[in-house]
Parts: sequence; C-alpha cells; structure tokens
Amino acid sequence: MEEPYKDVKYLIKEAGLETPSENFLKNVMEQVELSTIEISPTYKPLISKKVWFIIGVIVAVLLCMIPFLSDGKESILNNVNFSFLNKLSIKNPFSNFTFHKTTIYGISFLALLFFIQITILKRRIDKRFSS
Repeated sequence: MEEPYKDVKYLIKEAGLETPSENFLKNVMEQVELSTIEISPTYKPLISKKVWFIIGVIVAVLLCMIPFLSDGKESILNNVNFSFLNKLSIKNPFSNFTFHKTTIYGISFLALLFFIQITILKRRIDKRFSS
C-alpha cells in the first residue's frame, strides 16, 4: 500500500517549497493602495414612498366605501348562503375563557415595550449602516 505514495513523497521533496519573492508584501500593498475605492451604492427601496402613499390612500378609500356599498336594506353578505356552518357544529373552546385585568395590562405593556424596542433597534441599525 505504501509503495504508490513513495513516488509522491519523492516528487514533493524534489520540487521543494515555493516561496514568494522578497518584495511580495510590498507589491501587494502598493496595488491595494492604487486600487480605487468604489462608493457603495445607496439604499433604494423596491417600493418608493410615493407608491406606499398611493397604496395607503387606495386602501383607506376602499375601507371608507365598504359601509356605503350597501343601501342598508340589502348587504353583499346577504346573498351568500352560510347554512353549511350550522351542519359543522364546531364548539368554541374559548367560550368560557376570560382575561383578567392584570393579564390585559401585562400583554399591553409587553406590546408597548416591543414597539419601543423595534424603533430603537431600527435607529441603531440605520446609524450603523449609514456611516
């Protein structure tokens, strides 16, 4: 088994180690200094602020128009037959569940802290990547 590897070892010893020239580091550093530093591209979102504004206006108009689509006597949902829901007979597992005031206060406090943390982290990330 060792015999095929003897030739490889002999060839490696014969070829020797390849060493860089004496001025290799200096030449590399000169080339690095000469290379031009490109300005990083500025961040440009896929959807601009104008488009988000237009989308927001359209959604707001549609939400405001929903109550006015029906004349009050007949709704769009009156035409849909929901009788199949009676046949399913699914019981609500949370029918007797009630939240205590302390639970509601705790959840709202955690949500408030979460949104504060998100805004702080966003500012920190923006500062880090803007400079």
